[in-house]
Amino acid sequence: MDIACTVTDTGLELVIDGRSFFLNLPPDVWQSFPDRELLADNYAFLKTLHLPWMLDRWETLAFDNSYPLFKHQFQAVLLHNIPFCADVDGASTAEILRRFLGLEFRFRDHETKYPGARPTLGERAVLNMSFGKDSLLTYAVAREIGLPTTLVMSVENDSPREYGKKQEIARRFSEEFGEEIGLIENNTGYIHRYEFWERPPMEWGYCHLINEYVLNTLPFAFHHGARYVLLGNEKECDDYYIGRDGYRCYPVFDQSSEWLLEMSKMATVMAGTTMHVMSLIEPLHDIAIARILHTRYPEIAKYQMSCFPDENDFGRDHFWCGHCTKCARVYAYLRAIGVDPRRVGLDTDMFDEGFEDMYSIFGSKRTLGQTMGYDASPCGRDELLLAFHMALERGAGGALMDRFRGECLEEARTRAPELARQFLSVQDARSLPAEYAERVGQVYAEALTG
Repeated sequence: MDIACTVTDTGLELVIDGRSFFLNLPPDVWQSFPDRELLADNYAFLKTLHLPWMLDRWETLAFDNSYPLFKHQFQAVLLHNIPFCADVDGASTAEILRRFLGLEFRFRDHETKYPGARPTLGERAVLNMSFGKDSLLTYAVAREIGLPTTLVMSVENDSPREYGKKQEIARRFSEEFGEEIGLIENNTGYIHRYEFWERPPMEWGYCHLINEYVLNTLPFAFHHGARYVLLGNEKECDDYYIGRDGYRCYPVFDQSSEWLLEMSKMATVMAGTTMHVMSLIEPLHDIAIARILHTRYPEIAKYQMSCFPDENDFGRDHFWCGHCTKCARVYAYLRAIGVDPRRVGLDTDMFDEGFEDMYSIFGSKRTLGQTMGYDASPCGRDELLLAFHMALERGAGGALMDRFRGECLEEARTRAPELARQFLSVQDARSLPAEYAERVGQVYAEALTG
């Protein structure tokens, strides 16, 4: 497999066996970044390492680039995701690990590029805005604690419905809050979609994503003198379960606190000066994030969109598709905290009959276009148990509430105090410097007890 990544005037061009893909940044941002060739070498490796399994082409990857500085780190993060993806896809973990570890690579040369020493960056952050609850709460909290933040949005051409809607959201958000949002134009997402390669459905392909976000935002960090890259990684990202092959399965290992620490080290090396990759919401579980966002920052919360409308035809004409587990989880959390889901445009009653497969408390099934990532695992069951119990206490009804009463209510009542302590409290955060951990901890404790 022949791969090359070259620097252009506005970003990178990645070519795989003659097929071309691009990453474009604002020209002033890109041209001010001193290590464009270094970024290209690492980007080429990160973006193509998944292809042998996805394409079932366990052949040499031949790069017309230099040996990447972070080769072993990028291999490690994908290795940690193999057990989960193999478990979901019904593949043999041991066999995939054997093949993955046996891959051969060729590079144009072994002259690994290193950055020079750089001046210290300032107390400023860069945040990739997806307009999901995580990035919205991160923005709100950074604003409250006085951390100046540059906003970036990646326009992914492989998800035209989602980003068409999010561009409109971004426009209204920018007007209301006076924020300029830097745009990244990116069609390299096709590389990670099995449909693009005409391959059978599979979970594998997106284990690189958070590392890519960090690489893509580094030029913005340099341009704006920001020493922090903010990610929306919540406490759930540390969750794992034991799969059928006996391996630890992390649904989103690349978003775990362990990998946040690793990305900080990589960013510091890449930048030639101290940087921190951190998550201001790391101390919180999903339901706590929803509660704080919608009760403390309702003016920001109304912009939430947490759906992948390109995954099914229900998303063609609706703001939220209302037929995926992402929508279902958000719906349950909003009903649990007493917020009408229609406030954010989620109009489907997802406690109605026919949506039981969307919720792990009812033994949800993985269906193409309905379940992905964390929702394909058993990790979120207890949090949904709490959410359904809270929603029931607020008077929620529907066919699934009736089923919940019959199958889960006794367990939920018995465990309610334990579940509330676990999911509606402030947890430890490994990625946050002490001064920020203390400041955001105070904000969250006040919001959750108020």
